[in-house]
Amino acid sequence: MAQAGEVNTVAVLVLFFNKLDQTKDCIRSFIPSGQMIYVLNNGSSEDQWQDLQQTFAAHSNIKYYNAGKNLGATGGRNYLIQHTTEPWIFLVDNDVTVKRQTEWVSLFHSFLKKQPDAKLISCNVFNIHENAYTQQLRVVKQGRKVSIEAGAFEITNTFSACGTIVHRSIFDTYGLFDENMFVGMEEYEYTLRTMQSPAGEIKVYQYNAIEIIHDHRFQKTTADKEATRIRYNMEMLKAGYNHMVRKYDIEMDHDFEWWSKKQVVTMTVPRWKQILQNLVTKLLRK
Repeated sequence: MAQAGEVNTVAVLVLFFNKLDQTKDCIRSFIPSGQMIYVLNNGSSEDQWQDLQQTFAAHSNIKYYNAGKNLGATGGRNYLIQHTTEPWIFLVDNDVTVKRQTEWVSLFHSFLKKQPDAKLISCNVFNIHENAYTQQLRVVKQGRKVSIEAGAFEITNTFSACGTIVHRSIFDTYGLFDENMFVGMEEYEYTLRTMQSPAGEIKVYQYNAIEIIHDHRFQKTTADKEATRIRYNMEMLKAGYNHMVRKYDIEMDHDFEWWSKKQVVTMTVPRWKQILQNLVTKLLRK
């Protein structure tokens, strides 16, 4: 539980686009912290929206907004950023839960005492579907060529909106997310923008004491499978990528097609069927 002076310092932002059960798990994990949780209906059905609100009717630290349509990841986050006032913003996906549910706020403030200049703090994200922690990434720009490097960086220049705590002043300085990046690679765009800013590129501090569990589990309902296909729609990802390349006049290699297909298969094809398909593919190659 947050200590005196730590209450209402972090706004937890949750975008609700299907995955009802996982969204409930996500919200439940943040309730014990005592921080305000802001939930945006970002394209879910009215039945699911009512179900979600009724589930947490007894909790006063949850506030709900309805976008009326799917604004995308960027539009949804921008909506909530503009409808909150807390100095810190916790960006999370609705398929995550936070560990040390009553302690993470105090851990966060302890980190700030050691790193008072930190404005972006990346949490330690464990991906159940990959059985691995997310690697820290760095955007490297040499002339027009842009690449993404992975490594154990204590400080880097990009982040994942799956689990990062951001000071509001960052958005005041560099602006909100680019809504032309409907979903996917929007964090890379943000980094490239800061590289061109007079304020200089962002510094993202890695803090492993706050751990996030991320689960791209198999989706059982038709609605959730369809939401997955929309989230990882190849044409939308390609449109965002092309927009970023044109905007900054860069050359950038990114195998988002392979990544996109992998996520869709993980969440829409039963595990036994994935194993069978892989086995058949191996046999055909012999």
